[in-house]
Amino acid sequence: MSNYDEQPMTTGAWFLTILVLAIPLLNLIMYIVWACGVGNRSRVTFCRATILWVVIGVALYAALAGLGIGAALLNP
Repeated sequence: MSNYDEQPMTTGAWFLTILVLAIPLLNLIMYIVWACGVGNRSRVTFCRATILWVVIGVALYAALAGLGIGAALLNP
């Protein structure tokens, strides 16, 4: 037995999802809520994948910024 709603999301449901995710600050809260498994399985998977992309982007940004700062300190 699954805790997820296994029904395919309708166009209207995706429309509302995208609308909610376009609202600043509310989107951060809803990404976390939906990624924790609340609601439709497609939405849960989408939010988990999006959060993973953000984590990868932040890690790459931090690594490149560290390299840039290191290079700037070594070459005055």
